[in-house]
Amino acid sequence: MPLFKHLHISKDCNLYIWKIDEEVDYLKNQVELSDKELDKFNGFGSESRKKEYLATRLLVQKYIAADLRMENNEHGKPFLIGSDLNISVSHTKNFAAIFVSKDSIPAIDMEYLSDRVHRIAKRFLSESELENISEQERTFHLYQHWCAKECLIKFYGKKDVHLIDALKIHPFAPDQNTFTGEVCRDDFSESYTFQYLQFDDYLLVYSFK
Repeated sequence: MPLFKHLHISKDCNLYIWKIDEEVDYLKNQVELSDKELDKFNGFGSESRKKEYLATRLLVQKYIAADLRMENNEHGKPFLIGSDLNISVSHTKNFAAIFVSKDSIPAIDMEYLSDRVHRIAKRFLSESELENISEQERTFHLYQHWCAKECLIKFYGKKDVHLIDALKIHPFAPDQNTFTGEVCRDDFSESYTFQYLQFDDYLLVYSFK
């Protein structure tokens, strides 16, 4: 399985990106699935979702440890069974990625850049955030915000969070190397710094703390 990119982010943070160009049967033969994982795999209706599910687990087993298994907690947050490693997972059209760290909490989101983000911008950005969006690079800048807010959700660890009221992205230009945002909840308040990687028609945003 060809690895598209491996980023050694820091001493103990590693990010692996893989382009999914294999068929489902090939992927399935390359990965070890528990009975629970196999049941979940068989429950997916679309071939693309099956590929994404297999790809993330194969990344774990090939590049982290062959005997590691990944599950999701009651909030949908992935974790590695019996391991002290922290993991974040993302997948989008034809790509899958994992971000792994021992001493930090990682978060990653990867998206295919398309015009659909314009139709939903008001659902996840406040008026002040919308005012900061670059007109020259509007699509890219919107996805930077979207991916960062997805990372904030993963840091928070629960799905019951309001995208506009509880997740804030501070003003930044689309060509900045880093930018910041925060989760603003009564039960959780924390700021984070984001970095990003653009390749082809894709954007990947990551952060760790």
